[in-house]
Amino acid sequence: MKKDQQTSIVTINPYNNEKYVCNENVIKKFTGRFAKKNFYISFLSTKDFIVTQIDISKNISQEDLQDVLELKAYEDLDLDQTIEYKIDYFEKPGLASDKERHFLVFVTEPKIIEETFKKVHSSIPYIDQIVPAPLLFKTLYTNEILDNSNIDLFIYLQKDDAFLALYQLGSLIYSKSIKYSFEDIAERLSELTGQNVTAHDVMRDLEQEGLKISDLDKLQYYMQIFSELFMHINDVLIYAKRANNIDIIDHIYFSSEIGFIKGVEEYCQTYLTQEAYDFEFNYGCDTKEPFIEDLHYLMALSAKDILGKEISYPNFTIFPKPAPFFKRPSGELTLLVAGAILVGSIYPLYNYFLGFKYKYEASVMQEKYPKVHAQRIRLETRINQLKKELEDVKKKVSLKEQELQKSQEVLNQIYNKKVNYIMKGVTIADLSQDLVKHKLLLNNIDNNETKFDLNVTATDDKQITRFIKHISDNKYERYDIETKEINKTSPLGGIYNSTIEVKVK
Repeated sequence: MKKDQQTSIVTINPYNNEKYVCNENVIKKFTGRFAKKNFYISFLSTKDFIVTQIDISKNISQEDLQDVLELKAYEDLDLDQTIEYKIDYFEKPGLASDKERHFLVFVTEPKIIEETFKKVHSSIPYIDQIVPAPLLFKTLYTNEILDNSNIDLFIYLQKDDAFLALYQLGSLIYSKSIKYSFEDIAERLSELTGQNVTAHDVMRDLEQEGLKISDLDKLQYYMQIFSELFMHINDVLIYAKRANNIDIIDHIYFSSEIGFIKGVEEYCQTYLTQEAYDFEFNYGCDTKEPFIEDLHYLMALSAKDILGKEISYPNFTIFPKPAPFFKRPSGELTLLVAGAILVGSIYPLYNYFLGFKYKYEASVMQEKYPKVHAQRIRLETRINQLKKELEDVKKKVSLKEQELQKSQEVLNQIYNKKVNYIMKGVTIADLSQDLVKHKLLLNNIDNNETKFDLNVTATDDKQITRFIKHISDNKYERYDIETKEINKTSPLGGIYNSTIEVKVK
């Protein structure tokens, strides 16, 4: 629906309750009251929804598309049939030769939306659009800020979430939440330093000094965490590029809730072998605010796409504005009452014309009866034929359902591999630091999916026992560790050898 171009756009971050208003290309803090004439737009973090690709036949009609996608989402994701999920989608670009249409389907629970927007909803009763966060970058292409012929990766860190989004031909093709939000980084710092570190502390450090922190002790911990972050991103990209037949990513853009983090480009160059660019986009909005998070600019441009260009975005809102009065049940009731009063006032005339109408309809029906009777006989014959055809179709459907069950079992196995895949590089890096700390020499390492066998050598058997005790006391939530024996390799020399078994939980 086309909206008035002068409508004020209010952008909302539901996770920190920050709001900005954009009007006539000027954006500033929103301090006013709710007004129905405004357009309210917000987003849902990647951690709060599931996204999956669903391919369907091009023969499916547009009228049946929503029902088919929802049905396949329930089946493919093994969703709880007793819950009515909030499901929306958009179609990925494809080739004319493709036999199927490709859709990215977004799924969340209404109770998650209610809880996330509880504080916002107390002051803003209606929210027109809630966009999945990775789709906000689409507006950079619809507004020709970025060239849609490139393949671009966006990395974004927030206080309570972090995610990456991969775009091709100006369309989202892959997104994933990664466990390196500022809260996750604070938790990891607390673990490494043995002190209580909050997300606010992390955001303050990175906002003021980036990854060039003057405190060298603190810097080494940040270096370790951001190395783990970019190793994890590299592992995810290997899968995403292979799944989408991508050889090269043209640009990598990095930002966060506090803006660009100085020094992150070195980690991007080291682990992803590419330069990292800041979100220094020309959004076309003026402001006097000292800092505005990039997501607010992106929401403002997305709202303009929806209002002015009538571009469709998946919408998670459960707080839409009510329909016009006479389209609501109360309005329909008002019209009904008014009609009843009008009919009551002309009751005698109504009875006269009604009797005349019935006589005329009866005569018409008498004339039509022979034709209708003959048609009924033909239809009964046809119905019997269709019943027989229906039985044949049911048998074929039963066979197809058996084939579908087998395919679903294969997909579940693939899903388990994808979800439960253990990042071996991160685990080895983590254990190696503790081996060095306890002065153990790693001779050999064997592993399967969840177990690592570390063959180590030490000059003192206590070094081995201290290493095992350190892992058991401090990382028991992540590992189970044990050794069957510690051998002295030579009666004369003080060299000890042991094979340590580490199971990743």
